[in-house]
Amino acid sequence: MVRYRWSTLACVGVALAVLPVLSCTRESGLRFSTERPGAGSEITVSYVASSTLADESELVLRGTYRTAAGAVELLTIPNMQPGSGNTFTTRFTLPESAVYAAFVVEDPAGQRLDANGGKLFDLLVHGTDGTPLYRGLVGRAEEFEDRNLHTSLEAFRHAMELYPDSLDGWGRLRLLERRALGSSNSDSLFVWHQENFAGIDQRYRDREDLSASTVQAISDYATAVLNSEGASYWRAISEATVGTDDWALDITFSLDHQRRAEGPAGVLEEFERHWPDAQGRIAPFAPLALEAAIESSDLAAVDRWTERAYDGFTGIYLARTVVEVPERRDRALEIAREKYERSPIRPLGRTVDEHDQSVALGRATLLKDYARFLSEYASADEAIGIIEEATDQSASPDLFEALAELKLDQGDIDGAARAYAVVATDPGTPQPRADSLATLVGYTPDSPEWGAILEAARAQVRALVLSAAVDWTPAASHVTDATGERQALADLTSGKPTVLVFWARWCGPCIEKIPDVARLQETLEPLGAQVLSIAWRDPPGPDMDAFIEEHGITYPVYHDLVDDVTGAFGVFAIQTNFVLDAQGRLRFERPELVDIPRQVEALVR
Repeated sequence: MVRYRWSTLACVGVALAVLPVLSCTRESGLRFSTERPGAGSEITVSYVASSTLADESELVLRGTYRTAAGAVELLTIPNMQPGSGNTFTTRFTLPESAVYAAFVVEDPAGQRLDANGGKLFDLLVHGTDGTPLYRGLVGRAEEFEDRNLHTSLEAFRHAMELYPDSLDGWGRLRLLERRALGSSNSDSLFVWHQENFAGIDQRYRDREDLSASTVQAISDYATAVLNSEGASYWRAISEATVGTDDWALDITFSLDHQRRAEGPAGVLEEFERHWPDAQGRIAPFAPLALEAAIESSDLAAVDRWTERAYDGFTGIYLARTVVEVPERRDRALEIAREKYERSPIRPLGRTVDEHDQSVALGRATLLKDYARFLSEYASADEAIGIIEEATDQSASPDLFEALAELKLDQGDIDGAARAYAVVATDPGTPQPRADSLATLVGYTPDSPEWGAILEAARAQVRALVLSAAVDWTPAASHVTDATGERQALADLTSGKPTVLVFWARWCGPCIEKIPDVARLQETLEPLGAQVLSIAWRDPPGPDMDAFIEEHGITYPVYHDLVDDVTGAFGVFAIQTNFVLDAQGRLRFERPELVDIPRQVEALVR
């Protein structure tokens, strides 16, 4: 085993200590019968219901587990039944393939939940020696990478402390440090990592029995620590190692070049011969083989490569490829429908309504492509019907634009005009584009006729948006400003519609959305609305000031250090958004950023 100087790596703990306390943990009443389960263990669970769930006759323990290969699967767990003292119990068996599992407790409708303050309830699967499995710790790090970078980093550090010979972890740990700690704090670890890589490089450089994955791991670590000589050396070894990604890419594009130059007949056998090595490594391999099968008119090969390409393809793209074979047009339509109807697993900590909203937003582009495919190869009426059903529930301009295009194709100018008008009146549509939509359906932008259509569209969207509104007043709460002073939230939101954005520096997705929040503020200003961001358990100070400047945050930042505002709004995960009206009443709960301009406009019109 390689020996590592963990006294040196202890400086990571020092680096972590300079951050504010980032734990999201709140008091919870969930207990597992064993805290060190092995795969296949039977687990008994007891839960003392939180106030949010105390009035339920039964509860749902919803869980997912991760496998060593990184797959995420749903657990099947019987509902929790009530006992004495407001305690609920259930039991389940961990799958043999599980290395890590995470849970939340929900009401049966999936609308109220206890996510342990965003930290979830989780189990690390242990080996026979009582030590958590390496892949289990990595699974925990991956679960929290988009929730709490501090927790993710802590899990990865523990993994490397216990399993320093798991070389694939070192490069990932270095990159995670930079994300979680920022450049200033993570750079203090840079010298240590360079020395650590030098030791690994010296130990493995002269060995000839290395697997492709080991070579790739060392190459990745060399790149992460900016060791150019090491990166060049190990990249060359990687390229010479059969089975690496670089090799698979070379084979893939070499075969495709041969197909284009010589025709598909001979190359199909070569695709087949290399499939065991290329499988799962390079996404284009199966699709390019499918193209060769189609060109050769080999239906058996078409069927074989269609199924091999299925998981790596977007549904419409694969369907458009297969539909070129007249005998397989029905299969192409099946693929399109299967891919469209497939629903992603609802993430832990997200309610049913929040998930449906998120899925609907994410499916807007997919729905457009699906409807266009149906229009071309099945039924235009079916395609229009699908889009119209979606626009009955969503004011997404993307969906209305797709509907307008389909209506135009059918010669329905009036229907296209009504749909384009929804796009034109959306707050996010620039005026020149809005004017151009009028001309597409034969109107001049300033004509009274077009103006009437626009007004009807505004009324339609307003009614649709307000149908999803709520109306209640949150409990009084306070935030902390940049100087450390406490301020009443009601004083900050009085008199104008306000969007509250709950976030934190340790939340990766929150950081990625900062530019979107800045653009949202610019869009809302003409409507007389404002954005207030609230950093959860993330205090003010010089580090926060530097972060705000580095990321170009131009909207106000306040802080909730004692769960006062998050408690008043029921925040259990971030990023979470709320829309208040000018009277301070909550009108839209947890909307996606893209929907907020339409919601604010509905409140002010």
